[in-house]
Amino acid sequence: MKSSIRSRRYVVVLICLVVSLSCAKQESSAPVAEYPLPVQPDYSRSETWYQEQNASTSDRSADVFYVVPTCIWDWTDSSGAVMHFGDVYNDEQRQAIDPSLRLAADIFAQQSNFYAPYYRQITLESWIEGEDTVARRFPYAMQDVQRAFDYYLKNKNGGRPFVLAGFSQGAKAVVELLKGLPDSVYSRMVAAYVIGYRVTEEEARSYRTIVAARDSADVGVTVCYNSVADLGAICPVLSPSSFCINPVNWRTDSVRAQLNDSVTVRVDTAHHVLLVEGFDPERYYHPSLGALFRVGNYHLQELEFYRKFLTRNVKQRIEAFYDTRR
Repeated sequence: MKSSIRSRRYVVVLICLVVSLSCAKQESSAPVAEYPLPVQPDYSRSETWYQEQNASTSDRSADVFYVVPTCIWDWTDSSGAVMHFGDVYNDEQRQAIDPSLRLAADIFAQQSNFYAPYYRQITLESWIEGEDTVARRFPYAMQDVQRAFDYYLKNKNGGRPFVLAGFSQGAKAVVELLKGLPDSVYSRMVAAYVIGYRVTEEEARSYRTIVAARDSADVGVTVCYNSVADLGAICPVLSPSSFCINPVNWRTDSVRAQLNDSVTVRVDTAHHVLLVEGFDPERYYHPSLGALFRVGNYHLQELEFYRKFLTRNVKQRIEAFYDTRR
């Protein structure tokens, strides 16, 4: 009898140990808060989204899910704590973010529904401090983006084809979203635009949901590029990338394309960046961000330089998506 009781106790203890280890393993996937964080956004509330309803009246409509770039600096909360993450409920910060969202909606979603979550993005200082700091802080921001994307798919998308797009920090988030796309969702992705960030060789090799765009109309692919006047202006936090496409002629080789009468764009196939020749680099230099973007780095212009080409291309890829599914 005593032996039987001891056996049952042993089983109970063993079960508890297994459950504890299982919970610890699940919890380890989420970053342990080592920073003061603003209030977590509730994506069931409309104020946590920037939305525009621009869907085409045809039966070839699509959505755009967009992740905004870094727009805020470190700030101090009411208790005096220095915050390295954005507060989605802070009106001043939202005003700093909204111009970028309006630009993106105008570029990517002239005939599509546009959904962009406000999220606790990491600050500009985080990027200036370098990759180690970004690696520690970005997972908190990414948790918000992932929750927003999951909410979008369940409550807003309605089974429609969609475009993923992001710029800078937002592009980093798009890469992470791509890694976790299930087949049922990836099959509805028109394309992903990873602008002003990188896709590493390991990522391109390891995830079949990350496929380099090769022309202007392939679908289910990832468009990626970074622009510089010369190789010395490459930003190491954003590069190197394993692939790059020219958004003017939609080629991956080194053939030059005319951006305008005096400016050309070509792919440097060795370093996978765009070489933009003909602009005055000093005109686009911002000393406040000089620690990140030296003279000749055109990171801040990645959308503006190519806006008409991007707008045209999103429409083209949506049409191609429907054509391939006749």
